[in-house]
Amino acid sequence: MLGVLPCLLLSRLDYLKALRKNPDFIKKTKLFLLTSKTMSASSEASVPTVKGKEPWLAVLLSHALPGIGQFYAGARVRGLVFLLAYILSIGIFLWALISDAGNGLTILVGIGAALLLWFVNLFDAHASAKRANATAFEQQRKGVKDPWLGVFLSNLIPGLGHLYFRKILIGLGLFILSIIIIAISELVNPVLTPLWFAVIAYITYTAAPARRERSKKTIALICLFVVLTGLLPFASASKLQRNIAEARYIPSEAMLPTLAVNDRLVVEKVTYQTQSPQRGDVVVFSPPEGLKQANPAVTDDLIKRIVGLPREQVQVKDQKVYINGQPLEENYIPADYAPTYEWGPEVVPENSYFVLGDNRNNSYDSHFWGYVPRENIIGRASKIFWPLHRSRSLKSSLE
Repeated sequence: MLGVLPCLLLSRLDYLKALRKNPDFIKKTKLFLLTSKTMSASSEASVPTVKGKEPWLAVLLSHALPGIGQFYAGARVRGLVFLLAYILSIGIFLWALISDAGNGLTILVGIGAALLLWFVNLFDAHASAKRANATAFEQQRKGVKDPWLGVFLSNLIPGLGHLYFRKILIGLGLFILSIIIIAISELVNPVLTPLWFAVIAYITYTAAPARRERSKKTIALICLFVVLTGLLPFASASKLQRNIAEARYIPSEAMLPTLAVNDRLVVEKVTYQTQSPQRGDVVVFSPPEGLKQANPAVTDDLIKRIVGLPREQVQVKDQKVYINGQPLEENYIPADYAPTYEWGPEVVPENSYFVLGDNRNNSYDSHFWGYVPRENIIGRASKIFWPLHRSRSLKSSLE
């Protein structure tokens, strides 16, 4: 070992002497190193970057709205077909919900078609993106854990994307934290849930072992989609229930034989936005003041049939209802359900309605507590949608 050191020192001295005799040697050495670096950089730049469409990104987009993933993949015609078919199926559902001609079966067909199209559309979006890709890109994509698959999995179950990336503890932690946040969201504000899912999507994407996109603009857009698609059901359901229709069930026998206990009804609210309630309509209403005074324990909404209109004289006698002195033809009331009591005559106040249950002798209605003001009427029961064997329109045939 000691013998090696003198040799190294002599070698160093010889190198210094050579530099003294040839001063251009240093310049040539620097030039050689600079040229080598340039050639290396040029060689790296010349390596082609393989680009393509991300199949699981297409799935995420079509998850938000059918057809969008196909548009991203370049399959515009397929995307348009899925989008229009989805809109048509939603239209069938809404028509069946509001129209008197619709029934439980058409409602189920509309919902079923929409769900089936949405599900098939996910597979088609993935396949469309794969068809648009070169073999080299597909090989590159399959060689590593796909970040967009991770985001999709976490969109289904928080933390599942991290489990796919084999980050098990983080995945389990996110899953438990998500349960807590969703529970808090239900108590405080439902908006927290879609916001949290957007955060999960971003965290999952950044946790991927490899990402093909240099920019984070795409994941930011997906996070926005997650928030919007999460908020849309809350907004649309609230608007649907408030302005278009809602489902109700029958808890009592007061409307027999027309409505049985546990019948599920569609209560539509579009008709009364353009016209007044009509005689024979089966309506849902909140308890009026007369009912609250007669029985403060009644707080739930009620369902009865409109018999008397504003400014009409109503009387019940001889097992019939009389309007302005004329007997009312009620072909929906069998003889054994006809009223055995007498009431009136009285004139219905302005902007109010006289309502009775079809089970005339077993109904807590206007002949006990008075009239229903127009502002208390929530909507018109248009049809029974469940059970299917009882599904039918409730449109009256009085006129």
